[in-house]
Amino acid sequence: MTEQVERFSASFAKYSEGVSVSGPGRWIHVAGQVALDENNELIEGDLASQTEKTLDHVERVLKRADAGLSDVVKINVYVLSFDDYAAFSEVRARRFGDSPPASAVVKAAGLMLGAAIEIDAVAFVPDE
Repeated sequence: MTEQVERFSASFAKYSEGVSVSGPGRWIHVAGQVALDENNELIEGDLASQTEKTLDHVERVLKRADAGLSDVVKINVYVLSFDDYAAFSEVRARRFGDSPPASAVVKAAGLMLGAAIEIDAVAFVPDE
């Protein structure tokens, strides 16, 4: 069987510089997510904590579409500051493991509800 997703990894960070997808399957686009609790209020905490909660929400959306973080091929990340980039990068590396997506990280002037981070994602699930 031909591998559906080919990843090219960077040596200085745990993300893929590019992801090549081939074959039949379906695409899932996850809207921007922020670190909301069960009452839809922004959680308190540092960038690492907000990154964890935000990725929980991305994972929840993917699960509803019968997919997971391992199917993510691209994330766009918006942060208020690059000061804690290392903390974000550590969480990203742990959560995506050996299948890191291609990533873009952009400093934004402001985010929804005053969040420190917002993440949207694109996943590809090959047909079985």
